[in-house]
Amino acid sequence: MGGSAVKKKIFLVDDETSFCALLKLNLEKRGPFEVLTTSNPHAVVQLAKENQPDLILLDVLMPEMDGMTVAANLKGNKDTSDIPIAFLTALADEEEVRNIKCQAGDRYILSKLGTNEELMTTITGILSANSTGKKYHCK
Repeated sequence: MGGSAVKKKIFLVDDETSFCALLKLNLEKRGPFEVLTTSNPHAVVQLAKENQPDLILLDVLMPEMDGMTVAANLKGNKDTSDIPIAFLTALADEEEVRNIKCQAGDRYILSKLGTNEELMTTITGILSANSTGKKYHCK
């Protein structure tokens, strides 16, 4: 069995279930990731407490509760406050995201319109930086 990488747990929160399924498939195929998904923003804090993911990918615009509110709920809970959050948006392309330096406070912003390679590079960078206690800065 030897040599297999330890899988990092990513929690994907998006109201578009087809996007969740596609991104889950791509991430699990391309990297050592276990991807959990939900389209219910009200369940995020409890699911994050139960599963303790290494990273949360959070859609900005969802009909029942926006991503900023979900993030505030996560950051306000002692059991989930240290989990890094990367916001996903279809409102900005990769160039626009790079122009705002990929961060909003201590959170990251990723474009849903980017390539799989760009997404993988950013996710891997965030996870690596978080495991060493550093901040990841997009290029």
